[in-house]
Amino acid sequence: MLTRELAEEIVRETMVRLNRNINLMDPAGIILASGDSGRVGQFHEAAAEAIRRDREPPVKDEDLRRWKGAQKGINLPIHYEGRVVGAIGITGDPQEVQPFGHLVKMTTELMIRQYHLKLQDEWKQMTVDWIVQEPLQPEPDMELIEQRLRAAGRRLEPPYQIAAAAYRLPADSKGRESLPALVSRMLAAEEVLISSYRPQKSLMIFSRAEAPSVGRKLEKLSGLLRTETETYCIGAGSPCPDRKELRTGFQEAELALRFGLAAGETLVRYDAVEAKALVHEIPAEHRDRLLRKLLPRLNAKMGETLACYFECSLNIAAAAKKLGIHRNTLIYRLEQIKTTTGYDPGRFEDALVLQFVLWLHRP
Repeated sequence: MLTRELAEEIVRETMVRLNRNINLMDPAGIILASGDSGRVGQFHEAAAEAIRRDREPPVKDEDLRRWKGAQKGINLPIHYEGRVVGAIGITGDPQEVQPFGHLVKMTTELMIRQYHLKLQDEWKQMTVDWIVQEPLQPEPDMELIEQRLRAAGRRLEPPYQIAAAAYRLPADSKGRESLPALVSRMLAAEEVLISSYRPQKSLMIFSRAEAPSVGRKLEKLSGLLRTETETYCIGAGSPCPDRKELRTGFQEAELALRFGLAAGETLVRYDAVEAKALVHEIPAEHRDRLLRKLLPRLNAKMGETLACYFECSLNIAAAAKKLGIHRNTLIYRLEQIKTTTGYDPGRFEDALVLQFVLWLHRP
């Protein structure tokens, strides 16, 4: 309950405020920490009596021979969750130190409570980290996931959606509340599980990610990252109807994040880049073969023309206007591309291959 590290922190913080020697004893009356380092490890009989009887007997001049290891002062039992877990002693004339004794006791109990709450939060986050990571494995243990969800008091109900976020924290972020903690608190009602799975990278599993609410959740997340980070990007996978698809959802989120980072965007949904993303799933040898075959035949102007033409959904008039050229000039360029590459940009199947080349060359 009382570790040496925690005892030393309590003594250090309390002495700064009181300018008095402080001793902190474990349940057996052994001094764990003290302003007088020579007393650490010694038995404090008066403190042991205070712990045993749950009372606050002062140690006066006449008590020094009776209490082994004691000095003048007071010793107050420390309580945590209804039981005595140690004692804190203040060295000095009992009449002088008694007035602020209970304030020291209360402060000590508060620090112990905060310490254990922090430990509980850390344990819960470790459990959540495991829960988030396990479904991404090739053969996840679904039964163990459910057990750990219950242990952490969390829920994970379908449909799900995974988002991956990359960000750069400001230089003055040290000591502030962690980003996963901020996201968890802000989206508590959304039942999101968040894990920092890589440095300055977080992974989130949204529970009950119904279509109407998905956009709202992602916008709330984006708003938080906008205020808490210097730069950020979120990649969101498509909804997953069951836990078996979470691994695929993670891969989609990672792909969306990759495209978002390359384009300098802050929020990219996989659905919006699905076709482009699927192209990158083509085996590398086939991608390389296609690029070797067609890329040398396309100069920069041809690439610009094709990109604009495809963005305008093969609409010649719209593409010519966007490029700032005459319609006939665009038709001439498209004919040049057809002659040079052997693929007709006006024919769907050929246009698709040319689009693949542009996506692979400029993701």
